[in-house]
Amino acid sequence: MFVASLGDTVIAKSEDCLVIENNIYFPKNDVKTEYLFQTETSTRCPWKGMATYFDIKTMENSVKDAAWSYLRPKSKAKRIKGHIAFWKDVVVKELPTN
Repeated sequence: MFVASLGDTVIAKSEDCLVIENNIYFPKNDVKTEYLFQTETSTRCPWKGMATYFDIKTMENSVKDAAWSYLRPKSKAKRIKGHIAFWKDVVVKELPTN
């Protein structure tokens, strides 16, 4: 189980994350998308394709381009379609399993 938080606000929580290149990708259904706002920022990965970025805004915090997703990934990365990853001030932790 992974949890992504910005300050005291949990942004995402999932048991079905993908770990790719040391990044944790959460299924979109496990992300509180009401905190995400798409920006104009994009980057290109040679094997994943174009990444779309999102600002994260909560009651306490606002962080520019703190999440990204590959909305139309290349065929080699098709399994990350519908997933969102976080960075900057967002803390992603793996919770211990019992």
